[in-house]
Amino acid sequence: MGIRKTDITVYVYVLGVLLSGMWLAQQLGTDWSPLILTVVAVVAAGWTLYYRFSIGPRIETNKRDGDEHDGEDAGPSTAAKTQTGEDA
Repeated sequence: MGIRKTDITVYVYVLGVLLSGMWLAQQLGTDWSPLILTVVAVVAAGWTLYYRFSIGPRIETNKRDGDEHDGEDAGPSTAAKTQTGEDA
C-alpha cells in the first residue's frame, strides 16, 4: 500500500479544513496546543484513509460505469439519422 498523489491531496485538504476550524475556534477563545495539533493531524489522516478505502473506490466505480455508458451513445443520434434519411 503506497502513498498516492491523491492521498496527499486529500490529506492536505482535510488538514486545511481542520486547521481552518481550529482558527475559528481560536477566535472564540480556544488556544492552540501541541496536543490539539497532533489530534487534528491524526483526524486528518483518518479522514484520508476513509476517503481512500471507502469514497475513492466508489468514485472510480462511477467513472468506469459512466465511461461504459458513454460508448453506447458514440454513434449518430436518432434525430440525425432521420434528417439524413437513414433508418433508425
